[in-house]
Amino acid sequence: MEVTRLKDSVVLVEDLTKKYGDRTVVNGLNLNVKEGEIFGLLGSDGAGKTTTIQMICGILASSSGLIFVDGHNVEEEPDVIRSIIGYMSQDFTLYLDMTVEENIDFMADLRGIPHDDRERQKERLLRFSRMEPFRDRRAGALSGGMKKKLGLSCALIHRPRVLILDEPTTAVDPLSRSELWKILYEFIVQGITVVISTPYMDEAERCNRVALMQDGDIIACDTPSNLRKAIKQKVCSFKTHDINRTFKVLREDLSRDGQVFGDEVRVFMDDPAAEIPKMEKDLAEKGLSIENCREVDATMDDVFISSLQDRTDGKGKKVRMPFSEPPDVGPKSIIVSGITKQFGDFVAVNDVSFEIETGTVFGLLGPNGAGKTTIIKMLCGLFPPTSGRATVAGYDIKNQSRLVKSRIGYMSQLFSLYPDLTVGQNLDFYGSIYGIAKQEKKMKRDWVIDLAGLKGKEKNLTRELAGGWKQKLALGCAVMHQPTVLFLDEPTSGVDPIGRAEFWDAIYSFSEVGITTVVTTHFMDEAERCGILGLMSDGNLVAIGTPGELKRDLSVNFFEVTASPVLEAFNKLTALDFVQQGALFGDKIHILVDKGEGDITREILKAAGISVEEITRISPSLDDVFIYHITAGEME
Repeated sequence: MEVTRLKDSVVLVEDLTKKYGDRTVVNGLNLNVKEGEIFGLLGSDGAGKTTTIQMICGILASSSGLIFVDGHNVEEEPDVIRSIIGYMSQDFTLYLDMTVEENIDFMADLRGIPHDDRERQKERLLRFSRMEPFRDRRAGALSGGMKKKLGLSCALIHRPRVLILDEPTTAVDPLSRSELWKILYEFIVQGITVVISTPYMDEAERCNRVALMQDGDIIACDTPSNLRKAIKQKVCSFKTHDINRTFKVLREDLSRDGQVFGDEVRVFMDDPAAEIPKMEKDLAEKGLSIENCREVDATMDDVFISSLQDRTDGKGKKVRMPFSEPPDVGPKSIIVSGITKQFGDFVAVNDVSFEIETGTVFGLLGPNGAGKTTIIKMLCGLFPPTSGRATVAGYDIKNQSRLVKSRIGYMSQLFSLYPDLTVGQNLDFYGSIYGIAKQEKKMKRDWVIDLAGLKGKEKNLTRELAGGWKQKLALGCAVMHQPTVLFLDEPTSGVDPIGRAEFWDAIYSFSEVGITTVVTTHFMDEAERCGILGLMSDGNLVAIGTPGELKRDLSVNFFEVTASPVLEAFNKLTALDFVQQGALFGDKIHILVDKGEGDITREILKAAGISVEEITRISPSLDDVFIYHITAGEME
């Protein structure tokens, strides 16, 4: 190994392979991570991210290849590697009966850190993570986001040279994710290098460079900006007044792949100038009109889908749903009027009202403890509201809960499948408990097999399936009886963008026949796909509308700032009186200011003592919308 190559790299991986018998889970991987980088490994469950990370940490032995961390051979110098690496696994280990401070102290003792050094580092970590007020709280009593921050603090207590994080933000709301990333940037400035894995494409925007992984291979590696520029096709977007029918015609009659994102449809095109007029003409012949069709910036989801399609030489399979129209429940399948739910003195849901049109995909967002699950349980007829009224599929949730349950489908975050039954046995079981006739059950069973891509795997045990297969199988089981309203809890966690696109194709095919879908999610790229969004905080519904409406209706302007060093500029910007919030995105800073302030220019920032390279007004993301509403509520 050449000394210069080791000197230039904090993490160097060459031709790394891991096999289990005949199965290759990591295939000839090459990585070169520079000092001070945040380097992302992106991909779905089963892509090889965790295996790669565990080999870099020395937890797993490789089948072949070389790994160096800070110039040290991982397999030959395990003790040195343990001293320079901080590692946080997906199932990070906290001692739930110990307090926040006791957990940090315990990890410091395991690392042999002298008392005075430990105390200084601990106080710094508690301050950075905003966990100081909770130092005496048991870890088991913390929210999900707080547990993640405590796990990160434990991984950082010995001042590692390299911090390696395996999906640290999964199931964490955007505000907590923003806080986690700010902690990372604080330590990047101090010379720590970060390698982070995630299944979520929007996380890529916060990394300096990313490697896209699929089936053990790296299919692309570069900065997020360069990856977006490199995709072969253009991305175009348009609006339409009949989104379900337009989407169906695009898919089935025009053989064009499209994805619904809120009140818009996005499509890939080779030549937008030629293809847009033809698509408009073809849709017009079907009695459909579209508005404002134009080329838009590619997202990291687009990058991943494009890269995977290059490998598979084709698009995902479209499976037509064999359902007839559900019973007519009128124009609105969910009507909620002032429902409140109290548990003793605790108000979990506070005077919430909304109405959902039949066939709509409705997203319910909010941080942990916001009241989302409580609302879903009430709407499913699992327990009555303390006050207020609601109807689901035409039935009162309080007085007709049994009838409500007969008209709904539900898919939980844990898939609602029986792991010790085969794929076919799960389908037969659900078909039987729903009372589906024998001939109809066979037709719907075959449809679910096609939907989930499980042809030939009917006799496989469900527990042996990959995450994406399980999720599509669970979705099929939840709708075999053709519910009027479908409830989905975090439905696509860990599935790659093509799998998610197919999953959402199915959801919108349900919408076409009048099934209303309610989706709970922490992740904003999921939220973008919903027709209507409701944002909850502390039991209150603080905003409702289409994704586009929620972005347009904010009373603030957003700007993207390029400056160096980025964290120093971030701290200065967020200290300004007219800057309400700030967030870090890789080497960029997003700030928001009141609309009354007008445009913020380089000259204005220079006068405030901040030298920036570039400042541009940008459209807010749903992450920005979420953080704005949640922090605004906290400040009231």
